[in-house]
Amino acid sequence: MKINILNISKKALLAPAFALFVSTSCVEDLKEMNVNPNEISDLDYGIQLTKMQMAFTGGAHEIFRTSLGYCFASIQQMADLESPVSGVFLPGDKYLNDPLFASAFFDEVYNNEFRDIADYVNRTSMDPEAVNYYAIGRIWKVMSAHRITDIYGDVPYFEAGMGYINNSWLPKYDSQELIYKDMLKELDEAAKSFDANLPTPGNQDLLYGGNIDQWKKFTYSLMLRLGMRISKVAPSEAENWVKKAIQGGVMTSNDDLARILHGDQGGNNPFWSGFNTRDRIRLSATFVGWMQDNNDPRLNIISWVENGGEHMGLPNGYDNTTILDYPGGGDLVAYSNVNPDLRQITSPSLHLTYAEVELLLAEAALKGWHTGDAAMHYNNGVKASMKQWDIFGVEVPSDAEVESYLGMHPFDSSKGMEMIGEQYWAATFLVNWEGYSKWRRTGYPQLTPVNYPGNVTNGQIPRRMTYSGEEYSINTENVNEAVSRQGADNFMTRVWWDK
Repeated sequence: MKINILNISKKALLAPAFALFVSTSCVEDLKEMNVNPNEISDLDYGIQLTKMQMAFTGGAHEIFRTSLGYCFASIQQMADLESPVSGVFLPGDKYLNDPLFASAFFDEVYNNEFRDIADYVNRTSMDPEAVNYYAIGRIWKVMSAHRITDIYGDVPYFEAGMGYINNSWLPKYDSQELIYKDMLKELDEAAKSFDANLPTPGNQDLLYGGNIDQWKKFTYSLMLRLGMRISKVAPSEAENWVKKAIQGGVMTSNDDLARILHGDQGGNNPFWSGFNTRDRIRLSATFVGWMQDNNDPRLNIISWVENGGEHMGLPNGYDNTTILDYPGGGDLVAYSNVNPDLRQITSPSLHLTYAEVELLLAEAALKGWHTGDAAMHYNNGVKASMKQWDIFGVEVPSDAEVESYLGMHPFDSSKGMEMIGEQYWAATFLVNWEGYSKWRRTGYPQLTPVNYPGNVTNGQIPRRMTYSGEEYSINTENVNEAVSRQGADNFMTRVWWDK
């Protein structure tokens, strides 16, 4: 029997080739099976920007707990009447310790918000066509970071949200001084980098619809806010940044204010749930009383009394027993609540307003850092604050009413900081984390602390919020290092700029 060596060789060669073909084919099939057809492999920059802006606006969880629960109440714009069943809704009203309320902003920002921001900034930084997207991302990182550092002090910043980018899963805490230096630098560089010849996010940008000119005004207005924030601890640096912001060009009207229009643009107003489901919180007697004493037309915009009676705020630091001797006797329908027109599910959210900018310019003029007229800027700020409520669909004071109010309260430079501080307090109602920061820096308005039994501040208004308890379990070394540098993790340790 003859054996065909040629045939054997062909079969020997073809067999492994066929096996390789079958094997490769199966592997490719398996790869296809493992691909999620619904997964986004290349997320659109604009979609991610929209998500970032909505995340900053916040959800009911952190807005009710940290913002309403502590910031609003601490500067005596809101008050809380303790319920024998549900307890205290606003721990900042009585300076009580509620770790879950105090850390809610921290938890939300670092679990969600910063992750998107870090990814967005990283991706857009590598795309030469995304210059404007990248600039907005850098600015938005500052917007988010300055709020979180102002509330807590030293926080993760340079490594925040970088876990999926460079495996920084346990970010170190940075000093607030270094954070501020970098934030101001980022604003400066971002403002200069905008390019009108390159794409913008258009309507996917919820603040300005991709309008570069307005973004520049916003950036320099934010620079003005941050520059003034460090005026006590770094006055020469503050002066330089304030002057740079003014030269760059800040907001010039209420058309420039930064806001999210819920309903039209999506999402719910985060204050809606807190104001409408907690029936034992009311406007503070301090806030309502100040507006009454000054015949302030904003009182009719902000305050609403359920029983139709006169405006009357709820005093801070009272409970169901002590309130019985106070006018109203604890009957909640007799006390001023927030106007329902301002707390609808579709009501807009304010982030940085033209009124703030004008009042900051008035302060800059008082300090000699700006050649403008302090009285003019003060008047502009008050008028803008009264007129800005029209975006809520309510009737605002007429020009004549505003002029009458200003005529009754002419600017007096000898007590200029007090007047500016009080008006900033009123102008930042619903931007209350900013009002809380301004009060800590300036001490205006002059507030009388409460001394409720069991408070944890020795009867003093809180100066910061406390870190998340999870950090002590997960990021132990870094949070302990921050505490050793900044001071005890309690409500009375002052942040760097609060001197």
